[in-house]
Amino acid sequence: MEIAGRLHDAPPRPGILSSVSPGRWLRASIRRLVVVVAVLAACSLFLPTTWQEAASTWISVAILLTILAAALEFVAVPLSRGGEVSVATIAHIAILLLVPAPWAAAAIGLAVLFEELVGRRPLLKVVFNVSAFVLTASVTSFAIGLIGSPWDAARRTIEYGDQHIPWLGILIAAGATYYVVNWLLTSAIIAIASEQSLVYILRTNWTRTLLMEIGAETLGALFALIWMVEPIWTALLAAPSAVIGRALQHIRLLETQTQAAVRSLAQIVDHRDRSTFHHSERVAVYAADLARELGLDEDAVALVEQAASVHDLGKIGVPDRVLLKAGPLDDEEKAAMWLHTEIGAKILVHFELFRDGAGIVLHHHERWDGHGYPQGLAGEAIPLGSRIVAVADAFDAMTADRPYRAAMPVAVALDHLRRGAGSQWDPLVVGAFLRLLDRGAVQVHQPSPEPAPIFGKQAFGVAAIDHCVDPSAEAIGPAA
Repeated sequence: MEIAGRLHDAPPRPGILSSVSPGRWLRASIRRLVVVVAVLAACSLFLPTTWQEAASTWISVAILLTILAAALEFVAVPLSRGGEVSVATIAHIAILLLVPAPWAAAAIGLAVLFEELVGRRPLLKVVFNVSAFVLTASVTSFAIGLIGSPWDAARRTIEYGDQHIPWLGILIAAGATYYVVNWLLTSAIIAIASEQSLVYILRTNWTRTLLMEIGAETLGALFALIWMVEPIWTALLAAPSAVIGRALQHIRLLETQTQAAVRSLAQIVDHRDRSTFHHSERVAVYAADLARELGLDEDAVALVEQAASVHDLGKIGVPDRVLLKAGPLDDEEKAAMWLHTEIGAKILVHFELFRDGAGIVLHHHERWDGHGYPQGLAGEAIPLGSRIVAVADAFDAMTADRPYRAAMPVAVALDHLRRGAGSQWDPLVVGAFLRLLDRGAVQVHQPSPEPAPIFGKQAFGVAAIDHCVDPSAEAIGPAA
């Protein structure tokens, strides 16, 4: 399951400018990296051959494994931050242990090229993907040879029974080198293409793929060892390889569908009334940029963004007569409205992918002065993610049309944020948001005169009349 060094359509940097097409400098950076990798790959084919084996020994398995690798290239699972994992690693490791350089790199490159051409990917992506794997294979072959010939090590292990160290050393060198080189190349191209932190992409790919990679490399080593003993038995590994790939695809599909289902529920909340059309999406965008401005790492940014995208999910359990009321809420209606944070958090804790953000959703209507809900937390006792979402939520509510008022001008909304800093909102978070606006780093939503509801004239779902800010009351009292 290689962290497939595949330059597919990497996701844009999450945040307010994510819809902006890559600039010229970004395209140039990608091209430069592709050229560098291609040149290094070509040069790597001329690295000194560090181990040899008679061609008659490995030529047949090289052909077989090239075909197998090409087939397994189509069994791939996309990663959440770009790239993919593929069971083709099983065949790649077997090739590297059975076929000497430069033929091993050529075989792997040919298998990757076949999949790229069948997939009709753009030339730039084909060049990068093939070059990345050729470079990875060449460096791995060189590292293997520094310890010795895999065939000789396997023969000693098989014949003497206690000569395991050379073979284990070769396996570790092959697995570690293959993984690290491919991991670095893949992460670099994803980081540039998605405009995300390289450290964050490295860490994300590491945590999501290391165990799968170890399993695939172990199967590849087992394939190579069995081939050296009795080639016919290697056929038994072909089916498990494909089954593992399909299982991974189903796991990833389940994750994707779970995320989509929860977000769809949140969108129903927004779509229930045209005045809150795409509200949660905009809040998520504002919150992500605000989290970065505050210096949070990309893991924390992703968590805040995800929680913000479903922050009003609990409104799905609030009666229409409250949610659709075009005016101030009475005490009974406020009590019903305030339940939405608890309802949303209780829903999210049942989904592992959203569980970490449940606390952010629960507390996003707490106030800095302790007069918020549901628990009346104050100051830094409120989770930072909740404080970020609170500011993003309030700003979008003020700058979007509502049934009881027109959208405020940005300047007026910012004035309310300034006056509420230290009472309703964390002054540090408000200050960071003001800096973003001053720099023009935030693309402020411009309300559409006729947002499209999802069903008929009045979209069904939650018409979240957002009472989170009441300028006429100077934001006194808990937000709804």
